[in-house]
Amino acid sequence: MRQLIGKFEVKDSMGNQKTLKVFANRQVGTVDFSLTSNRGTSFAISNMQCGWRGPELPDNTYEYPTNKALMEATKQAVNGGVCHVIEEKLFIQ
Repeated sequence: MRQLIGKFEVKDSMGNQKTLKVFANRQVGTVDFSLTSNRGTSFAISNMQCGWRGPELPDNTYEYPTNKALMEATKQAVNGGVCHVIEEKLFIQ
């Protein structure tokens, strides 16, 4: 079952803030992301250019023993792109 495990508030170099939600399905091992503005406008995840200067976004939950480890890997990937994490919240340990 797909669950929202956490979210990040991110900011790009122009000061635009967006919310990155992280969804995981531990039964099938998938990770999904949703990037939206504060007004609800959806954006492509590729706009963050993760993997440009750092690791790629996680795509397999089986590589991470806990949701906290998955969130930390996601944070590293986001900070390796053009956005930076300014706040994070983990909902499901």
